[in-house]
Amino acid sequence: MEPPSSLLSPQDATERWRRILVAVDPRGASRQAVAYATRLCSASTHVLVLGFFEHPYAYMMPHSRTPADVHAAFDELRHDEASVLSDASGALACTGAKIETRLLGPALGNREIAAAIARVAQAWRADLIVVGAAPAHGIFAALATKVSVALSRYTHCAILIVPAHAGEACSHSPQRILFGIDGSDASLNALRVGMWLAPPYAELLALYIEDRGVDLADVQQFLLEPACRVSRSAKALRRAMALLSKPGKNVRIETRVSHTRLMEDVAQAIVRESRQWGADLIVTGARDRHGMFAWIDGHENERLARAVDRPLLVVHAHGDARTRP
Repeated sequence: MEPPSSLLSPQDATERWRRILVAVDPRGASRQAVAYATRLCSASTHVLVLGFFEHPYAYMMPHSRTPADVHAAFDELRHDEASVLSDASGALACTGAKIETRLLGPALGNREIAAAIARVAQAWRADLIVVGAAPAHGIFAALATKVSVALSRYTHCAILIVPAHAGEACSHSPQRILFGIDGSDASLNALRVGMWLAPPYAELLALYIEDRGVDLADVQQFLLEPACRVSRSAKALRRAMALLSKPGKNVRIETRVSHTRLMEDVAQAIVRESRQWGADLIVTGARDRHGMFAWIDGHENERLARAVDRPLLVVHAHGDARTRP
């Protein structure tokens, strides 16, 4: 049975996300993320601005790793990150939020950075992590490969990825929100949480993508429920509409079933549909899986994060009490 849910008013994002972690890096990918985060803050919000930088060993050639060169590179990176932390803190303080800053020690590689951010979020009890995204640079490379692996392993809070090149989609609060629906508890919980960001008269699209290729993730569903032959898309969209149609939201709702094209995967199909529909925000779910299925789910999230060109909200299937409606 579907657990009871209430869809919330536009200001509920600031009411529910009381503790927001904003990760910033010295390469500039997080500027859009900081600007976006200011719209989620109020006087009742507590924000942790978390800075990080890679250890010089992560990118210096072996022949140039002399003690003097490493020390100089370390000092330069730390100085740049301190400057970024100061700028981000100043921008977020203008919202009236309580601001805290912290600088992570240097990390070797993207996976170590992602795991460290997740550990801080868990210990600090963050409701939401906000990160910037630039292709193959900064925090993007860390989180694009670890959204459903490292981060979800350590924390179940929502993650908002804001691409540096998102442009118009980042210039205002989301008016057109696309929800990636697959019928799972994860996608339905993402729908509930994403609704917190929907202002009055927003336009919402519940999108189901049928993969025309071989989806190995379906093997698990087939093995568990071999007799279940009801159309997955119709069932998933009915459940989504039941939530979207709850009273209290004056919004326009659409549903759509699309499919992957030749040489296209589900992530690419979502990005294509988001561009055609003009989405300001994409909302999707992340699930805990094990073994082969954990690899499949993580790989799908990785492809979506790498391809997306507008803000992406990833919501875990089992967030804590602060992220549950």
